[in-house]
This record gives sequence, C-alpha cells and structure tokens, in this order.
Amino acid sequence: MSLKAVSLSEQIASHLAERIIKGELPPGARLPENELAKELDVSTNSLRESFRLLEKQHLIELQPRKGARVCEVTDDQVKDLYEFLFLLLSQLAERAAIVWQPGQIEDLMNMLPQLEQHFMNDDLPGAHQLAFRFVEIATVRFAGNRYLQTDIQDLIPLLKRYSYMALQEDTSEFDVSLKIFKRLLVNIVGRRQKDAGADIREYGENQCQIVLRAIAKRNAA
Repeated sequence: MSLKAVSLSEQIASHLAERIIKGELPPGARLPENELAKELDVSTNSLRESFRLLEKQHLIELQPRKGARVCEVTDDQVKDLYEFLFLLLSQLAERAAIVWQPGQIEDLMNMLPQLEQHFMNDDLPGAHQLAFRFVEIATVRFAGNRYLQTDIQDLIPLLKRYSYMALQEDTSEFDVSLKIFKRLLVNIVGRRQKDAGADIREYGENQCQIVLRAIAKRNAA
C-alpha cells in the first residue's frame, strides 16, 4: 500500500490507527520501522512522526531502544478513559445545550433516525461510526475552548478502539445506549444543560461496562 499526499505523517497515523482499532495490530504488537516503511512506501522519518501522533492518542508506546509497540488494554485503562473523556463530553453537552443556535443542531438531530435504522438492521459498526461522527461535529461546533476540543479529539481514537472490541462480543445491551442517546438529544434541544450532562455521563458508564465485560470474556476464552 502506498500513501503519498500532503500531511503524510497524519495519513500514516490514521491508517495505522484504523488497523489498531480493528485489532489487525493486536495489543503488544511490535511496529518495526523498516518493515512498515517498506510496506507503506514512506520514509522512516515520516513513519516516526506518525508514531509520535499515535503515542499522543495512547494507541502505541515508544520504548527506548525497543521501538514502537501497540498499547495493551487493561480494565484500569478502560475505566480511566471513560471517566476522564466522558467528564469532558459532559461539559461539551452542557455547553451545547446553552449555546446552540438555529442552524447548528438540525443536522445532528437528523442523525437520530439514521442511528435508529442502523440498530434496527443490526448494523452496530455503522451505528458507532455515525455516533462518532456526531461527537466529532459537536466537538468542533460547541467546545468553545481549544484545549477541551483538543483533549476530546486526541482521545476519540482510543475510545473507538475500545468500542470496536465491545462490538465483537455480545451486543444485546446497546439498545440501552440508544435510549440514553435519544434522551441526551432531547435535553440538549430543550436547553436542559444539567440533564444533558448527566445523560452523557450515564451513556459513558453504560458503554464502559459493556467494554469491561467484553475484555473479561476475551480473557476467559
């Protein structure tokens, strides 16, 4: 595969992140520079820059004299991510409930029927992809703080990784997440900021438990 374009290191990072998220590069996997550079037809300098981006996203770790390896997944890491990221997202939801203006919320509301359709069709990967698109748009539109926006954006790839793991296991409880998500949108539109913040925290707690059960199931296999 050849990757040649502007912002090459970001494209490489995005490509490798997708492979990590989908488990093609499993926890603990080594990322040998020379082999990857040859596979992707890029320079080792561009690859190293992409490694720094992936490290910032907590997808890989860079070890002195050992190179890069995919981060392991532990219960504590999952709990820490969901606690911190959904605290940030609750702030985002509360702010969105306060500041949204006509023309800023309609396209997000229109995603709800699409999300429901994905669930009805048992297309959970499609549902999650749409939900992440919702978060990405809302973050840019309503964060109102460059540090809040950057922190959320940097952690989304790791959240995608954990969510993808959960999708490979029992998905019967995702309907609960959909109900919470629908309630969240209603509260944002109704400008009920505290309720919106509580909804997103509940959503995060529910998702966290699904991921933890998926990890336990994998470890027991």
